Amino acid sequence: MSIKTKHLNMSFRDALKLYRNEALATEAFKEYRLQKGITCKKCGGSHHYWLASKQQFQCKTCRFRTTLQSGTILEGSKLPISYFFIALYLLKNNRNELSIAEFQLQTGHKYSEPLYDFLRKIKAYIKTEDQNSILITFLEVASLAVRVTNDEV
Repeated sequence: MSIKTKHLNMSFRDALKLYRNEALATEAFKEYRLQKGITCKKCGGSHHYWLASKQQFQCKTCRFRTTLQSGTILEGSKLPISYFFIALYLLKNNRNELSIAEFQLQTGHKYSEPLYDFLRKIKAYIKTEDQNSILITFLEVASLAVRVTNDEV
């Protein structure tokens, strides 16, 4: 069964539970960044590796470090990375319509103010990017994590 088929067979509640997992969201966003390519802000180099001890990418050429969110739609956001995936999923399932109240309800975030700007950025992002590809990346990472967990048991 393909990743896309699994996603279609997943209930709304199960999908949201999966997207709320911050560890999976971080790993999926890291993989997506690697797929898209990272450019060093200091030297312009395009070869990076993940420096796990610092939770950052490091340029192989000049050793300049780049945070996971730097240079992306999430740059400067203090919200969890999982909110990005939750928003994409909800927008995808609601024909790109999502109220702040619904987003707040689904994330469990205490305040609506930080969600307003975040959701506005996400809506602008999906007009220029393919939201399916990043959601598929998330599901691939989640599928791999489940296999690893099952193999350890």
